[in-house]
Amino acid sequence: MARKIDKRKGLVLLLAIFTLNALTFSQTERPIRQGSLELFVGSYSMNEPRFNEVYPKGGLMAGLGLSAAIASNFNIYLEAKYYNRTGKLTFSQEETKLALIPISLGGRYIFPLGLFNPYVGAGADLYFYYEKNPIGDVLNHTAGYHIMGGAYIRFLKTLPLMLNLKLKYTMAKATEKDVQLGGFEYAAGLVFAF
Repeated sequence: MARKIDKRKGLVLLLAIFTLNALTFSQTERPIRQGSLELFVGSYSMNEPRFNEVYPKGGLMAGLGLSAAIASNFNIYLEAKYYNRTGKLTFSQEETKLALIPISLGGRYIFPLGLFNPYVGAGADLYFYYEKNPIGDVLNHTAGYHIMGGAYIRFLKTLPLMLNLKLKYTMAKATEKDVQLGGFEYAAGLVFAF
């Protein structure tokens, strides 16, 4: 019974936020007029059981993003990120290091609701990866794709700074041993809109 009440309260709160935002700003007002520059940090978790045997779970990912509005509330974006982990090989327990540089290109639609602007998007990825350990070094790249959702949170109507909260899921397989490099990314970014 307590869970049902909590869900109802949450739904009422969410509805109140959307209503307040819709009344605060006109729906035709775009949160990003021409483009944006974004600095973000987040957590990255690969969807590969073998990875978790060698490297600690999770890890910090940092990056830079650019976007450009091309029509109404639809924009294209380009992101470049960096992720690295240090772990131990399963049998010998010797040190191994992994570095990923994912580059993403895609499109997203932003729902203009005022101070709170949710969005959905999808696109393609190019993963550059480097692994160094006593068994051997691997330097390669692979292609993939992603889907994502999130929200821009505006502080003030006249201020060009926003907060971006996003969840992204990527599918990208390394050619060596069919390893899944993709996974979930949870990130927060500071956005300068122009």
